[in-house]
Amino acid sequence: MDNRNRNRNVQRHSEEEASYYGFSKDVTKRSSKTKRKMKKLNHLKLRLIFGTVAAILGVIIGLAIFGVWYKEYLLNQITYENTSPNEVATIIDEFGNTVVLGDLTENTKFSIYQDEPVKNFLLIGIDSRSKNYSKEGKGDRSDVIVVMSVDSKKGTIKLLSIARDSYAYFPGYSKPHKINAAMSYGGPALLQATVENSLRIKIDGYAYVNFSHMAQIIDAVGGVYVNMTSGEKKVANQYIRELSKSAALIQDTGNDTWLNGTQAVAYARVRYVGNGDYERMERQIEVLRSLMSQYMKLSATKKLACMDDVLGAIVTNIDKKDVEKYALDFLPSLKKAEMQYIQLPIDGCLNQGTYGGEWSMRVNWNAMIPYVQEFFYGEKYDFDPVKLPPKAPELSDCKTDIPLEKLIH
Repeated sequence: MDNRNRNRNVQRHSEEEASYYGFSKDVTKRSSKTKRKMKKLNHLKLRLIFGTVAAILGVIIGLAIFGVWYKEYLLNQITYENTSPNEVATIIDEFGNTVVLGDLTENTKFSIYQDEPVKNFLLIGIDSRSKNYSKEGKGDRSDVIVVMSVDSKKGTIKLLSIARDSYAYFPGYSKPHKINAAMSYGGPALLQATVENSLRIKIDGYAYVNFSHMAQIIDAVGGVYVNMTSGEKKVANQYIRELSKSAALIQDTGNDTWLNGTQAVAYARVRYVGNGDYERMERQIEVLRSLMSQYMKLSATKKLACMDDVLGAIVTNIDKKDVEKYALDFLPSLKKAEMQYIQLPIDGCLNQGTYGGEWSMRVNWNAMIPYVQEFFYGEKYDFDPVKLPPKAPELSDCKTDIPLEKLIH
């Protein structure tokens, strides 16, 4: 058989075999095309998968970059004072001389106790942001003086409110004055140094806010809720009208009375209703507590948006890194808005009345320091006695056996 016939027979057998197994030339070709299509389809799927992953990573990276940028943006809304190592705080002393506040540090036998997780910050409320502090006291007096102690390990916040009429000695001055006048004589740095000396505690920085800006902060969280009496309502509405003829007056009284920012600030200013300064301090803390509670109810996004209003109203000497740690990281991470609170002076540790034509509280700081130590740090420790103002009660005449639990609100 020649080659031509042999090839024909092979071809015929191949076709018969293909037919036997159900294949044909066309089917074979289609199978090849299908494989190529599947290969292209798989390649397309891989491209889609990698593209989706890349897009998600891009969004995550973009959000991270935006988050970093927005944090920096928020931190830059704050007005920072004397935070540079090369800057020093100065005051005008009683003789009219400009002196470095650090040079007035009191020599003490015992060092001030410090606990690393615990940081103490001085919160100050004023009616003006003027920086024209003067020896004559023509600057701003602080209407709110609160030490906020933050324990980042335990996740707790404790507040210590100091009555503004408490008498104390200022560094650089030989005569005592009402403690709120320290803002007038030397600004927040002098007030911080005075609180440190009077309570023998370390203050890690101050932050002060104008009352008008406080209204803005309260509005940012949606207002606050307070327990309003008819007497408080009447006086608060008088304050509101003094500020504005068009602002909404308070209409309701009773538990959980809702107030907007202007109304809440007026409520916190009420003084001559009830037990004077003590109840006034309670109103201020009540507003702060409700403010924190309202803030904690916000979503994470709204918390950040709220911080835009809050931080822009603050003037501080606290380092930017610490502001970020506590304001942008610690506070939003809290699960509860509970804050313990005590008032100073403690009942039984002062004499109050009109002395030299001026009404004031003559405080025995030494009787109260152990309570402050126990409240902030959970223990008492030795300290150098504080120089007391005239007419202050002797330590033996003070109530020093009151259980701390009875002082905590």
